[in-house]
Amino acid sequence: MKTNAVLPVGRVALVTGAARGIGAATVLALAQKGIAPVLAVRDPQAAQAAADAVSALGVACRIEVCDVADYASVQRCVASVLKAWGRIDIVINNAGQIEPQAPLAQTDPAQWAHAMQVNLVGPYNVIHAALSELLHRKGVVLNVSTGAAHTPRDGWSAYCTSKAGLLMLSRSVLNEYGKEGLSVYSLQPGLVDTAMQGLIRAQGVNEISRIPQEKLAPPSVSAGLLAWLADTMPKDLMGSDLSVNDAGLLARAGVAGAM
Repeated sequence: MKTNAVLPVGRVALVTGAARGIGAATVLALAQKGIAPVLAVRDPQAAQAAADAVSALGVACRIEVCDVADYASVQRCVASVLKAWGRIDIVINNAGQIEPQAPLAQTDPAQWAHAMQVNLVGPYNVIHAALSELLHRKGVVLNVSTGAAHTPRDGWSAYCTSKAGLLMLSRSVLNEYGKEGLSVYSLQPGLVDTAMQGLIRAQGVNEISRIPQEKLAPPSVSAGLLAWLADTMPKDLMGSDLSVNDAGLLARAGVAGAM
């Protein structure tokens, strides 16, 4: 798909949901470390601004069409990157959705199931499609988690359930493939000023929706941690659900915390 004229000279990271929010901030943070990002998105035009920001740093980047809920789409994305660039070293599973936001009895079963498909099956699809290459490179998988994986919230049965499953997927992948050199991390980005938080405020189904926008962290905080984990691959941090609210982790990574 779309690419800048620069070719990668080192590691390549495939980032899902990279058009905006945490994903867009992450591809920029990766580029600042010299890691060439692949922006894996459903709408290529929506990712162009993020790709332009990477290009301005002189780092290679690509935009690839990828619907994480569709395994065939994920396969095509991975194959396209390998054909063009010959490697994938890092996968960052950032794509996700908050809907449906309602008490369980009021949710639409198809929409509830689709949340599972995006938030849980989607990361599985990406890991599965890229696993052979990741093992060859002794690469990295980073899954974007949430505090909702540990604490149920009113109206978020789909989101909490799918993210709890994603946390166990992270641990399962590490258990099965860590011994083969794969590094696996899970990171809670905290409360971030993104479009998803706008949807949360609009629905108002629980206490998270009442947190003022000015109290939310910029996407650069979690993006900085994701890029640091991808770059340094600290062995002692694998297997835990890491959090941007850990001041020690932020200090170790050299990332400025939330406002």
